[in-house]
Amino acid sequence: MKTCLAATIVLCLLACIPAGAQSASFQTLPFPQGETWASFSISADGKTLAADFGGELYRWTQADGYTDLGPGDPFSTTVGISADGSTITGSRQGADGFMNPALWTQSHGWVDLGHPFNGCSVDGSWGGGWGLNANGTELVGLAWTCPALGEAFRWTEKRGIVSMGHPTHGNSRATTISANGQTIVGFWEYPRQGWRRAVRWTKGSTKPDLFTGALIAGEATAVTSDGTQIVGQTWDDINGHAFYFTDAAGVISIGTISHNLSDQSFANGISDTGVVVGWSGDPFGAGAKAFIWDAHHPRSHMQYLKEKLKLASAVIPNTVVLSTALTISADGSTIVGSWYDTKSFDQGSFIARFQ
Repeated sequence: MKTCLAATIVLCLLACIPAGAQSASFQTLPFPQGETWASFSISADGKTLAADFGGELYRWTQADGYTDLGPGDPFSTTVGISADGSTITGSRQGADGFMNPALWTQSHGWVDLGHPFNGCSVDGSWGGGWGLNANGTELVGLAWTCPALGEAFRWTEKRGIVSMGHPTHGNSRATTISANGQTIVGFWEYPRQGWRRAVRWTKGSTKPDLFTGALIAGEATAVTSDGTQIVGQTWDDINGHAFYFTDAAGVISIGTISHNLSDQSFANGISDTGVVVGWSGDPFGAGAKAFIWDAHHPRSHMQYLKEKLKLASAVIPNTVVLSTALTISADGSTIVGSWYDTKSFDQGSFIARFQ
């Protein structure tokens, strides 16, 4: 991008702004309790968040702020929300005293989902829920089995928790499910050696599909509402880089913000229009920055999210670094991530909106 003319730079920066967006806003999200780690999941319209702050679970809306839903698993970042924002999943302490996959709704509060028939508790946990379909009637996640292996599962009220298997001597996880319930994505470890590989399960098939390659390390992290577009990270001989996948296009490496392949990148989320967000950089050196990339404008390359937001008139202090974008709403309007201030050394979470 350094070699682009000024006019070209503007066009490149505009490429990843969602269609019809005229302006953007930026807002920091205060810690509801003491400063700690945070993970988020977002509804399809970007209006409702599920959050895990250091093991305490919350629901957030712009109008009401944070509503404390009680303690979750202090050793797990798992949290998910349905596309319609009605249902939240995570890991909660069950009647047996162990952590269990659980569902929360406004009408019923938390419901403990138990564990699969072949389950084993590991460090006091049976597992947790990671993702939900459109209305919260289907849930996916990870359950612990004997001997101390994690396996992907799918839950429905009718069938309960159903195992989706795991590789011999390896773990698997169903990280999320498409809103229409057609596609589940996550990882399926290489037997014995234990490195992750991207996997998907499609409706009507119980066989794991290692769609990026059986010998390619990585994982799938997010999928569009219709299940046709998947993102995550794959590794080559140099480093791990974010990818975008469709059956028609195959695996497309998104690259890095710096265009230096010795840097890493990781895709955390994708909108239904193909806008991808995540982080890129050297997490062990110069640090990582939140990126945005548009599958419909692949030649525009990955861009720093802060630049996109400021170009759309969002007010962000110069000393604030957006270190990662954790998720994006299905409609592309809202992005949630993490920031830190190089001057004050403060840090926290943010929500950005394209309007």
